[in-house]
Amino acid sequence: MLAGLCLLCMSAVGAEAANDIRSKVKGKWEITIPDAPSGYQNYDLDVKEKDGTVVIDVKGGDINIKEQKFTEKDGKLSANLYVGEYVKVTIWEEKGVIKGAADTSMGKLPCNFKKPAKHKEK
Repeated sequence: MLAGLCLLCMSAVGAEAANDIRSKVKGKWEITIPDAPSGYQNYDLDVKEKDGTVVIDVKGGDINIKEQKFTEKDGKLSANLYVGEYVKVTIWEEKGVIKGAADTSMGKLPCNFKKPAKHKEK
């Protein structure tokens, strides 16, 4: 019975880790924000964990942000980024898909996440 209880606890911890937003967003992403002004629609993100905190590098257009700290709350990651104005960026997972939004002076703009295509080396 004790072995069964241990197995149940281990599977619960494994399920919680699988649902962790941190593990789902780590890595490189291509972001498009279709409703943003021209020049502010395409970005490359590199999501890492450093000292227990999610940090994200953002590059695209005139933007080059290194190790921006994101906070985690209720299964979502968020941060205020300065991109000519302060923008609150939120990232979450919904039905197996990573999604995001940028809350700007123009309103809330949806962000589309896509893993970059892997290049085959010859």
